[in-house]
Amino acid sequence: MADYSNARINVSLFQQRAEDRKSEKSPHATGYMEIAVEDLNEFFSLAMALEPVENWKNEKVIKLRTAAWHKVTKDGRKFDSVSVSPDRAAEFKPDTETITHSTEVVESVPKDLSRAL
Repeated sequence: MADYSNARINVSLFQQRAEDRKSEKSPHATGYMEIAVEDLNEFFSLAMALEPVENWKNEKVIKLRTAAWHKVTKDGRKFDSVSVSPDRAAEFKPDTETITHSTEVVESVPKDLSRAL
């Protein structure tokens, strides 16, 4: 059985001002997703060890927990700070090796994993 990890992905979404949106199809918010380099291997190894569940389309998926906080930048811009992490209640695949914290950097991503990103 794999161990739970504290590795997570952080996302910042900034609301777009109406005058900055070029059309109705323009996004309402944009931002960046960040994952610490030392967490890459641990986070994706843990995600791959989770037991897939079916989503609303009956597709097999790995469900990750998200949490959001409404924040304001120092210059007054509103944004949402989002954290993505494995759910502590998630089930792991049988016979999964224990995952420990690693600072090893992943230099390449397998083709089947890169399509999921």
